[in-house]
Amino acid sequence: MRDISVHVCFVKAVLKKATEQSYDVERLLRRSRISPRLLEQSQAWVSAEQYAKLQTVTMREMGDEMLGYCPQPFRLGQWSALCHWLIQCRTLGQAMKRFCLFYDILNQNLAPRLFVEEDRAIVEIRQVSDDAPSLDPYVYELFCFSLHRQFCWLTQENLPLTGASVPYPQPEYSEEYRPLFAGAPVEYDAEVCRLGFDRRLLEKPVKQTPQSLADFLRKPLYNTLVNSFRSRSWSQKVKDVIGDDLSAMPTFAEIATHLGLNPKQLRRQLNDEGLNYSELKVQIRRDQAIYHLSRQRTSIEEIAFLTGFSEASAFIRAFRSWTGVTPLTYRKDLS
Repeated sequence: MRDISVHVCFVKAVLKKATEQSYDVERLLRRSRISPRLLEQSQAWVSAEQYAKLQTVTMREMGDEMLGYCPQPFRLGQWSALCHWLIQCRTLGQAMKRFCLFYDILNQNLAPRLFVEEDRAIVEIRQVSDDAPSLDPYVYELFCFSLHRQFCWLTQENLPLTGASVPYPQPEYSEEYRPLFAGAPVEYDAEVCRLGFDRRLLEKPVKQTPQSLADFLRKPLYNTLVNSFRSRSWSQKVKDVIGDDLSAMPTFAEIATHLGLNPKQLRRQLNDEGLNYSELKVQIRRDQAIYHLSRQRTSIEEIAFLTGFSEASAFIRAFRSWTGVTPLTYRKDLS
């Protein structure tokens, strides 16, 4: 897939503290080519490119890589400095230790720790001070996502999580936690935030180099979102079979055969991941539609064909059900 789409709940989270501190949020949205009207829709989506741009311009405007959520700001360039330090590691285990040491040296708001048990490695994320007010869920969402995807990038693999726990109640948008936590089960209202890995992953080599890091840091937030390596999830395997050309989408039986399963087995595998094929097709079509609409070069009729619809009217109805607006309104709001 060329791009993914991001739910509007995360767009609102990026802007929450900026709004409270009276920054010009509408200007930040316009610079990111996101319509302010989308924030009024409970089921709106933006492209990964738009979301990453919004994160970038808001962080720069606020001078804070944690977007105003922590008592002390995370200075601009902090994450880049961490990347330069981690790229020198030989193994993932060494990178995890160095990641935790980096934040220990900073003594700044969040304190990750690595614990190794019999068969698991656990990264635990606590507040530096137990007396400090509880952090907003988005702090943990952003920190955990960045941590996990950074390790995935270093090893060039989609590293599976054995589980995750967060110290707050289950949010209304918790269905979006599947991509956030790589499909791992999530425990809510936990004592502390944790990410669990299979201990054997600690031996995986770091494959990136200073040269590849330079390319990565040209668009770090976008690359963190869209970098995809060989995944163990069946939903990703199905997406890989379908590819980008949705005008001739294979049948479920054809996909199952390609993956060496019968349809019943593949259906069971997707169900285990909390998905069915109909939901997966909607995700793929929605993501592709938003990708093409954000580029202004393709007509609505062409996008309908490219996303697997035989008629533009059917595509328009579907897109409105996904985002709350028509494709034309979505595109006009970007201009």
